[in-house]
Amino acid sequence: STCTNPHAIFFCLQILVNVGNFFTLESVFVAPRKGIYSFNFHVIKVYQSQTIQVNLMLNGKPVISAFAGDKDVTREAATNGVLLYLDKEDKVYLKLEKGNLVGGWQYSTFSGFLVFPL
Repeated sequence: STCTNPHAIFFCLQILVNVGNFFTLESVFVAPRKGIYSFNFHVIKVYQSQTIQVNLMLNGKPVISAFAGDKDVTREAATNGVLLYLDKEDKVYLKLEKGNLVGGWQYSTFSGFLVFPL
């Protein structure tokens, strides 16, 4: 998927590092254990006159969002990051809430890792 329709889970076409295989093929991070985790994302819109909104979701509920909506700019970034307390098997993923990432998906990143086990 290239994440072109709103309300879709943001699918990455290439996983660069996945030690332990906790990112699924659908780009969902599944917590291997209880702990404090760090998540960051960086999303690029590549079309002028559009707004994008991306939510970081925890078990189906939005936690943080990022927007890119300058109508006069062709390429613009939306980025955010957060530390989260997760229980084992909690699921974290990105969801495109508004706009599209046609062309921009290839410049976008999503990462997560365990900071402190509990």
